[in-house]
Amino acid sequence: MNFLRTILQPNACTAGTLLVLGFIAAARAAPHPDCTLEAAALRNEQADLPRLEFASPKDRPPYCITLETLIAFAGRAKEHMAQCPNSDYAGAAAAWLKAQPDYRKLFTQNRCRRTL
Repeated sequence: MNFLRTILQPNACTAGTLLVLGFIAAARAAPHPDCTLEAAALRNEQADLPRLEFASPKDRPPYCITLETLIAFAGRAKEHMAQCPNSDYAGAAAAWLKAQPDYRKLFTQNRCRRTL
């Protein structure tokens, strides 16, 4: 009986290890994003973004929230470009990437604090 237990225990450990490794491999092999759907979602969300032109630095909380929202959206555009370099949203994403450092600079100059 001890002989069977000795043989089965390593196999159970090996099976468990293989199962865990299988889950890790499946997580790493995540499906590629649907670039067309993601570009459409970014376009829709861009239309709903707050406009910096309508926010005043004198009214700091809404101004900082607007900047932080724009910085976060620029980050999403950057991720989209990394995953979908030939996307039809590439032109708009490039503009967001160009504006992101300016938004960060304004965020720092106005002593904004992160909330997201």
